[in-house]
Amino acid sequence: MTGERALLEPGGHVLVVDDQPDNLDLLEELLSSAGYRVTRAKGGEEALGLVAREIPDTVVLDVMMPRLDGFEVCRRLKSDARTRLIPVVMLTALTDVSSKVRGLEAGADDFLNKPVQKDELLTRVRALVRIQRLRRELDSADEIILTLVQALESREAHEIGHAERVAAAALATAVGLDLPALQLEAVARGGMLHDIGKLGLALDLLAVSDPHAPPADSPYRRHAELGAQALQPLRSLRACLDVVRHHHERLDGSGYPSGLSGDAFRPAIEVVALSNLYDDLRHDLRLEPEAAAARLRAEAASGRFRAETVERFLGVGVAALSSGTREAVSPWHDLRTTPAAHRTGRVLVCDDTAANRELLAEILAQDGHQVHMVEDGESVLPAILEHDPDLVVLDIRLPDLDGFTICDWIKRSPETRLLPVLMVTAQAEERHRVRRAQVEADDILQLPVNRLEFLARVRSLLRLKVYHRDLEDQQSVLMSLATLLEAKDPHYQGHSTRVGDIGAQLGRELGLSDEQCEGLRVAGLLHDIGSLSVPERLLNQPGPLDEVQRATVRTHPELGADLCASLKTVRGVLPLVRHHHERFDGSGYPDGLRGEQIPIGARVLGLADSYDALTSDRPHRPHLDALHALDLLARETSDGLWDPSVLQALRALVQVGA
Repeated sequence: MTGERALLEPGGHVLVVDDQPDNLDLLEELLSSAGYRVTRAKGGEEALGLVAREIPDTVVLDVMMPRLDGFEVCRRLKSDARTRLIPVVMLTALTDVSSKVRGLEAGADDFLNKPVQKDELLTRVRALVRIQRLRRELDSADEIILTLVQALESREAHEIGHAERVAAAALATAVGLDLPALQLEAVARGGMLHDIGKLGLALDLLAVSDPHAPPADSPYRRHAELGAQALQPLRSLRACLDVVRHHHERLDGSGYPSGLSGDAFRPAIEVVALSNLYDDLRHDLRLEPEAAAARLRAEAASGRFRAETVERFLGVGVAALSSGTREAVSPWHDLRTTPAAHRTGRVLVCDDTAANRELLAEILAQDGHQVHMVEDGESVLPAILEHDPDLVVLDIRLPDLDGFTICDWIKRSPETRLLPVLMVTAQAEERHRVRRAQVEADDILQLPVNRLEFLARVRSLLRLKVYHRDLEDQQSVLMSLATLLEAKDPHYQGHSTRVGDIGAQLGRELGLSDEQCEGLRVAGLLHDIGSLSVPERLLNQPGPLDEVQRATVRTHPELGADLCASLKTVRGVLPLVRHHHERFDGSGYPDGLRGEQIPIGARVLGLADSYDALTSDRPHRPHLDALHALDLLARETSDGLWDPSVLQALRALVQVGA
């Protein structure tokens, strides 16, 4: 099932928390009658225990409870990396603004007043459950980093642990230098990914005598730029691109690829460059700690690093490595999402009344936010594309496109669906609140706004944006992986895309569903991803492979499936990646499946892969034309290699194309 279809299904798991049994009964009845699975907690401590056992889709939480009130429960949920993304709706009989502000500062996603209105409760829970499910369908930056680092380490055994050590020591140094939170994030992620461009280089190009000062014409130098290029499609990792691109730069301009010097050699880049050099000295050159430290001090004396940064690194950075790299990197997860680190952001304000625009902009600017203003609905979408805001403040009543229409577009577009929208209106009718939930706006406030409540809600929504900006959709992940795969071997440029397209067309010819055909397209893009860990000399060897070499090449389907196992957006097509070299008679690999034991998608993908290989030039042979390729595949089908029905579909497809 695709993520979008799953999100449209009703239901979900809701935890309701209230110390009054009658209130619990009412909430359970309202929610269960709408198709939700409801778990009850009679107090805050019980609620936290239930969440620890099973993460719900949403928590509906009463404010006034004995011992542990709703504010404290919410604060604990939002301060824990494992639970901070759970949407929390707080219920309160309190009407003062300060109570609502306190709840928003604690991390609440919404407030509803008691007595609860059924329609409003259900529409808000429905919207929040949808957001939570969307998050679960997308890949986080952490999962992508894990996948890429595993790919690199599986290719070069001596690299195992290098990325974590570099990130840990660099992050500890950056903390010691009191760098801002966003730079700490860039250091940690950049440290983990600094060498990722090596996946796009042949292994023989990585064998250089001095990786920190290779000759100017050495292809090895490409890995820094290639790494940044591969990460470019991933929005959540753009903050670390400079670190990845420039981790071989030096203060005096003697580094590469850009020859940065002076202030351009920023502290975030410098601490990763230092950490990378130190780890190479210790593990590649086998220097003892004292000798490695002396080498760093000599580098500083010659002008390649700042002396104060080197001394800070040799103090806190090296010490962090003795505590274990995973433990040393972990503080970044908390530092990057603290409210203090992300109190301000870029806010787009849309209101056709000049006085309202100016008032909202003044309040936001005084709180430190960067504000862009537009006065009509037609200007909102271009402004979003131009300014990439963290939050949109949107008037409901506009003369052209109304706020509901614009919000609906924002929430349905893949590029902006996680962008928070705060709607404002001078109208007090309750119908606006119900309509708000239907279009999935994140909140609505009445004009003129209460300054304190408005700023608290803005900060809360910016925090939500920070939590969600780590999420990547399938296409961005695929583009990143494809960049590395095709850079590694230009002979295969375009092969994965063609296999995916042919597979999807074959699927339609066979009457497969749209979802299955899209899965074939995605699987085609990924089917050879395991070859990142296979030496190029074997993939491009003109003559026959010996038994050991053949066994090495045949590991790539398993390696590919294992490599992508942590990525949520492609998990459904991993059986196709693993089994695209199985054969109908059981002679394939890796599992020797036969006949209908092989998933239909893998049977289709395997034939699409073989057809494109036959009709493409390769280092050891020229291409065949379509008809000769079909004749060869027909003979192989007679010998039992291919599913006859899939070959028939391919033949029909080729004849139509001819």
